[in-house]
Amino acid sequence: MVESSRSILWCALIAAVISMALSFHWQFPPRVDAGAYDNIAWNFARGFGYVEDAGNAAHPELDDGIVRVGPGYQFFLAGIYALFGHRIWIVWVLQAILHAISTVLVFRIAGLLFPVYKSLPLLAAILFGFSPDILFMTTMLLTETLFLCVLLGSLYVTLVFFKNPGWAGLIGMGLLWGGAILTRPVALLPFLLIMGVLCARKEFSRAVIFAALVVLLVAPWSFFMSHRYGAFILTTTAGGYDLWVGNNPGATGGFDKTPEIQVFRNTHHSVEADRVGKEKYFAFLMEHPIQFIELQIRKTALYFSLLRPTGNWLDLQFFPVDRALLAILSTVWTAVLFGLGIAGLIAFGLSARSDFYARFFVIFAVLQPIAVIPIIVATRYRYALFPFLAIATAYMVGHIRELGAKDTTIRSAIMGAGIFLFAATLYDVVLHAGEIWTKIITIL
Repeated sequence: MVESSRSILWCALIAAVISMALSFHWQFPPRVDAGAYDNIAWNFARGFGYVEDAGNAAHPELDDGIVRVGPGYQFFLAGIYALFGHRIWIVWVLQAILHAISTVLVFRIAGLLFPVYKSLPLLAAILFGFSPDILFMTTMLLTETLFLCVLLGSLYVTLVFFKNPGWAGLIGMGLLWGGAILTRPVALLPFLLIMGVLCARKEFSRAVIFAALVVLLVAPWSFFMSHRYGAFILTTTAGGYDLWVGNNPGATGGFDKTPEIQVFRNTHHSVEADRVGKEKYFAFLMEHPIQFIELQIRKTALYFSLLRPTGNWLDLQFFPVDRALLAILSTVWTAVLFGLGIAGLIAFGLSARSDFYARFFVIFAVLQPIAVIPIIVATRYRYALFPFLAIATAYMVGHIRELGAKDTTIRSAIMGAGIFLFAATLYDVVLHAGEIWTKIITIL
């Protein structure tokens, strides 16, 4: 036990050092989404309020910063800037620490799920902590690093609570899930799952307390922004707009705006884009149901395709060797995680059907793509699934080591995962061969 604790600490420390080394090596300036988060946080820290453009401080209702996913990450940055000034290198250091914490949480979650496999939690932590995709994201001012840490903390506390119910666990669970929703609203789905489980167990008092704690965190922000903009806003106006971008007759599945959407976005506030986007989404669903279904299949293929590694970032254009190496490592790492990880989730679910915690974990994993695919798909939107895949991959390794590759469950799981990933990748190639080839040439 002592040796395992020492090993995970070394693993987390090395992962944090690599993250910091990459951040200081590349020193990416905040741009696009990262630039928006940076502007909002710096303006908030300087007392201009929650606005992306400081010129809107006197009339915040004119500002469009609410379209950015948040506000959890923006508050995180604002706290850093308020204490230390506008020093981005401190963000890099703290994000490296967050990544180290996430790595330890993966280790602890794996230990809860399969305690009989003593060495596998460390393998899960290594697969996550040294993932090229995850390490790359820690170098940028984007929500993923903070969200992964909060998500994993929420999941760990939730599993501990259901194993040993108590007031401390219930309060921690409520506050963490509230924080996760404020960081990225896709955390609403796990929150609803937990509510469903508590109600199914007839633990209504705990369900009420859990919901009240989440509302305690989310409601003030929602009320404040809804009052500012004169329309209901839960956390952000990105929802309806993203639904429209990802679901229309000209949609590709990614964040590719049609000329109509681009013109509308350039001439309207995001509050209006959110409202119209929801209307357009349901109109598309009702008027073009076959195309709508095909688009969901396409986005599923994009999400699980093995030909969507990280590396094709404008930020890396001045580091061509780094970009090529990152793309190659990401492709290999992603293939391992998706291949053995999905097989591991299948095997874990089949071999532990009577284990509540195993089923709970598998459902949590399944919720990650479900929260993304109906909207829009991008490579970085897959990263919330990575810790689950790392844990499931470690489980699969242990399962193979214990039972052998010829075990019926293992063979079925590997075959099922292989067929699914092959079909997804092939569908992606058929639809986007030119785009994929262009990216390969650009990277290499």
